[in-house]
This record gives sequence, structure tokens and C-alpha cells, in this order.
Amino acid sequence: MSGLDQLERDRLAELEEAFALFNQTSDQLTQAYESLQNQVAHLQRQLAQSDSEKRRVADRLERLLTLLPAGVIVLNSDNQIIEMNPSAEAILGRDAYGRVWEVVVRNVFLSTNDAQELMTHNQTIYQLSQVALDNTLGRILLIQDVTSARQLQDHINRHQRLRSMGEMAASLAHQIRTPLAAALLYVSQLSLNTLDEEKRTRFVSKTLLSLKHLDGLVKDMLQYAKGGTVGETLIELDELVESLVGSVEQQVHNTDSHLSVSPVVAGLVVKGDKDSLMTALQNLVVNAIDVVRMRAKIELSVREVYDDWVDIIVSDQGPGIEVAIQEKIFEPFFTSRAKGTGLGLAVVRTVAEAHGGEAWVKSVVGQGAQFGIRLPLLKKEVCV
Repeated sequence: MSGLDQLERDRLAELEEAFALFNQTSDQLTQAYESLQNQVAHLQRQLAQSDSEKRRVADRLERLLTLLPAGVIVLNSDNQIIEMNPSAEAILGRDAYGRVWEVVVRNVFLSTNDAQELMTHNQTIYQLSQVALDNTLGRILLIQDVTSARQLQDHINRHQRLRSMGEMAASLAHQIRTPLAAALLYVSQLSLNTLDEEKRTRFVSKTLLSLKHLDGLVKDMLQYAKGGTVGETLIELDELVESLVGSVEQQVHNTDSHLSVSPVVAGLVVKGDKDSLMTALQNLVVNAIDVVRMRAKIELSVREVYDDWVDIIVSDQGPGIEVAIQEKIFEPFFTSRAKGTGLGLAVVRTVAEAHGGEAWVKSVVGQGAQFGIRLPLLKKEVCV
């Protein structure tokens, strides 16, 4: 019996030990559960705060987009408009929702350019900016009215030109006085009864040359002051070149010069002001004659550059231009000739830039020079 009692006491001790271990483990689990509950509660509070902060941020962004004067547009991966702020709705109209952006641009705006600018039918100019989202999400576009900024820049440019002319008024007065005095002298001689017919004819010719010189000075000053008017006329370049040849025929003949014209491809069209472009091109031809003085050989050509630009080029076989002054020659009142006004090439640049293009020169000393006006070529489908 004593052996059996001992066995039961051992088993009872093992049970007590196991129960104590169970109680200990249970306490640990209870503590771990309470800790987990506390962590869950903490995370829930953080999540609630995060959601609240997100709602506040979203509300601020919504208010900002509502008040933003620029238009904000969201496109999906198919380039369809899926979101717009009120400013964008005012510009594009509410019916733009769900439509393809390129279609909306064609319907709302009159024209676009390489500077990412959009112009409406009432001459309002919008600057377009964009940022790509994930490839599967699309793009966000920003369009803002920059009409006032463009007008202010044009006003500043015109003011600078007028200031430059004011600073050089004395020089121009001298330039005008010289041909005017010559014309007055020749006219006074014409009244003499003793003047034979040969001298009378010569004085009349010299008077006309002096008056044409004066007319050129006045025309250049006015053209430079107004900055190269840009119109909406569609100008066929073959017709422009034909008119140019006729307008400089007298100067070419009087100097015993030769003007060769390369055939112009039909259908090349630019948009702008024909009179301004004629003045600029006349200046290039007359400049080519003046640098040679007599028997100048001048070439006139029109060349397409890529698909949407065209160069109108006047080449001469004169002394050429040093590299150091090739950029300066387009500055107003810069001249290397005694009888030059320094406005002819400045007018060329002003007119070219006013038409959205540029003026350029290529020259090697002793090998003549090439002057060009590069203009944006109107796409053929637009002209149909």
C-alpha cells in the first residue's frame, strides 16, 4: 500500500506542476492579448487620425482647384477628359467631359504653336503645361491665360524700339539731311534756263535717287517702330517672290546688277502681312546691291526646311562678313557702311520674329554672304 500511495503522490505533484505551468502560460497569453488589444486600439486611433488628415488635405486641394484661375484637366489613358476644375469648365465647356483632348482642342481653339500655346477665336492666348501620370492613368494638363503677359511683352518690346530710335534721333536726322540736301540742290538746278537737256535728265535721275533714299529711310523707321505687323493673310510664296522681283527691278537696273531667281515650288504658303515681308525682303536685296555697289550678282531662292518651315534666301558675291560682327549686323543702328542707316537688317529681324520666325546669316570673308528669313510654313490641309 505504501508503494501505491507514493505513486499517487508523485502523479498529484506532476498534476500540480502542470496546472501551475498552465496558469503561468494562461497569464502570459492574457497579457499578450491585452497588449495586442492596446496596439489595435492605438492603430485604430492612428488610422482615424490619418483618414481625418487625408480628408482635410483633400478638402484643401478641392478648394484650391476651385479657386485656381488656371484650368486643370485630367485625362485618362485614352486621352479622354475625366476631370476638370471650374476654370477649365469655363474655358472648354461642360460638354468636354468624356471627349478626346485633341478633338476638344480643334473645336475650342483656333490655332496652336510650338511653344505649347493655344489661341481662341477671340485672340485669347493660353499656355499649356502637362505632366504624365502612370502609363495606365493618363495625364494632368494645366492651361492658363497668358494674353496680358504677351501683350505686356509686346508693349515692352515696342517701347525698347522707340527708346532706341529716340537715342539715335540725331544720327537719323543727319542721315535724312544728306539726301534731302542733295535733292534740293538738284531741284534748284532744274529751274535754270541755261541747263541743257542732258544735264536736266541727269539731275532728275539724281533727284529721284535721293528721294527714294529718303523714302527708304522713313519706311525702315516706321517698320522698325511698329515691330513688323502680323496679319492673317495667306501669302503664296511664289507670288511674293514675283512681287519682290518687280519692286526691286529699278535698283537692280540702275546698278547694272543681275538678280537670278530659282523656281519656287507652288503651294508654299505662310500667314502674315505681305507688305511687312516685302519690306524685309527688299532690304535684303538692296543690302546685297549696296555691299557690291555696281554689277552685283544676287540669287533669290525659297527652300523648305523639314516639313513646317521655309527659308527665303538672298545670296550675294560680295566681300563677306566677319564672324565677329555677324550677330551685331541685325542690331538697330549698327552699320559698317558710311551711308548706311543701320535699320535695314534690324527691320528684317523684327519682321521675321513678328511672324514667328527668325532672320539668319551665313558668310565667309571673301566668299559672299547668304541672308535668310525663316518662317513657319502653313500646313497644306489648313489652306484647303
